[in-house]
Amino acid sequence: MVVVVVVVVNVVVNGSIVNVNVTRRSPLSTPTIHVGRRTTTFTTTTTTTFTTTFTTTTNAVYVDMLRPAPLAPLVLAAASFVACAGAPRHADTPAPPRPRAGACPARPACDAPPPAALPRGFRHTRSRLVAAGWPRHRGRDLFARADGPQWAIAKLAYGPQDDDLEDEDVEAYLLRGCSGAWERLGTFRTSDDDQPHPTTEGIPDTGGRVYIDLAAGRRLEVGRHRVHLAVAGDATSADLFIEILPSGAQVAVTDVDGTLTSSEAAVVGELVGGGPPAAHPGAAEAMRALAESGIYLFYVTARPEWLVGSTRVWLREQGFPPGILRTTIGVTGAFGGAAAEFKTIELGWLKARTGIVPSFGFGNMPSDVATYTAAGIPASRCFYYKLGGDLRGGVPHEDYRGLAPALFSPQAACAP
Repeated sequence: MVVVVVVVVNVVVNGSIVNVNVTRRSPLSTPTIHVGRRTTTFTTTTTTTFTTTFTTTTNAVYVDMLRPAPLAPLVLAAASFVACAGAPRHADTPAPPRPRAGACPARPACDAPPPAALPRGFRHTRSRLVAAGWPRHRGRDLFARADGPQWAIAKLAYGPQDDDLEDEDVEAYLLRGCSGAWERLGTFRTSDDDQPHPTTEGIPDTGGRVYIDLAAGRRLEVGRHRVHLAVAGDATSADLFIEILPSGAQVAVTDVDGTLTSSEAAVVGELVGGGPPAAHPGAAEAMRALAESGIYLFYVTARPEWLVGSTRVWLREQGFPPGILRTTIGVTGAFGGAAAEFKTIELGWLKARTGIVPSFGFGNMPSDVATYTAAGIPASRCFYYKLGGDLRGGVPHEDYRGLAPALFSPQAACAP
């Protein structure tokens, strides 16, 4: 039997991963990890995973190894190391092209450095054991109205098993309007299985979550906002973005895998140590044309929740405009009919909370056709990449580069 071990090495310098060395060996071999001119070796053990760390003057090197496993769990576990929430993978992000004449201002990147967090230790011994794994924290982005419910919801978990961090303190901060000084929201306690929080915004509490009611004295006005949550025990963190929509706002919804990425399964190669997938030529330009027309972007993908961070990084690095990103809330994602059901629920929540039916839809699968048709998106504004069959009046296309000019529509007034 052939077994595969995946070793992922991330070299972090000044917050950016500048060197990645991936080695696949038999579990009986002794992997050698090369970092610049330095080398370290280690042997496998009987445990499911282990981590070794050494530090040079400027570099911190994290090494994670997987024991033999069936293919699907191996892919998911490997991804837990490669796609840690929010971790940058490249030193530089290409600058987007200059906006068109008459374009609305870009939504703010909201990338101000968060407040410094100093770890003060965990409340429970078990939490130190849980936190030995790689952090997979993630926040839940949200569209909302200024006078409606406003929730900041996050999941704090570690390791390939997505172990919940329960009954621990989390410091929360708000960057209101993506500008100015950070506001401290307070200290919040992660939930546990014995005392779950009521299901809120469609998110059931399975432990390790934080629910913050921003409408209770912290209400947000129209604009884009960022919430930063830092675990008090070890200062690891997660972020989420909230877009408070003005009256008359328009939204465009797009799938990610196969619609924006180079293929439906392109992310799998990344999960087992390859580079990030390419974007379809012109896809980012088409989304920017909509954003420059004052339309808000809604990225909806059936990926698992713990890929929120790496998906957000990929969108930014490929030049897609800032938007609201939603995934499934599970650890395995959804496929086929389950993916269509997930997206239908997401668009239902958008309408229930904001009254908005998206003005545009982008997809590449029959499930996208069914979802967008059921949501009431105008068929003439639903664009399907290289998809045949019954598109219910939708528009097939082969190249995003031909769409961008038609998607741009200068506005008399742009949203705040």
